[in-house]
Amino acid sequence: MAYQLRLGEMIEAMYRAKMPDEVKAYTDQLEKIGTEMSKALAAKIGVNGGEVTYGAGMFAAPFWPATDSQPLPEALEDLDCEYCWGED
Repeated sequence: MAYQLRLGEMIEAMYRAKMPDEVKAYTDQLEKIGTEMSKALAAKIGVNGGEVTYGAGMFAAPFWPATDSQPLPEALEDLDCEYCWGED
């Protein structure tokens, strides 16, 4: 067996290990590639996608409708609270 850590958990462990320079460098890199992923996904499914940021132990990007009445795309279903889709 091995101990499995998600990326956000690795960042937290690096904070605990007192590795601030490494945390900053890796967080910046992960936010950059995550933002590229967000933009690519948003373009593919026809929605708006924002920049990835690290907070609350996770890397996340906002996605929102490109038009006022755009339904939640199937690719995003069950990944967040569906009632949040389209909220400001």
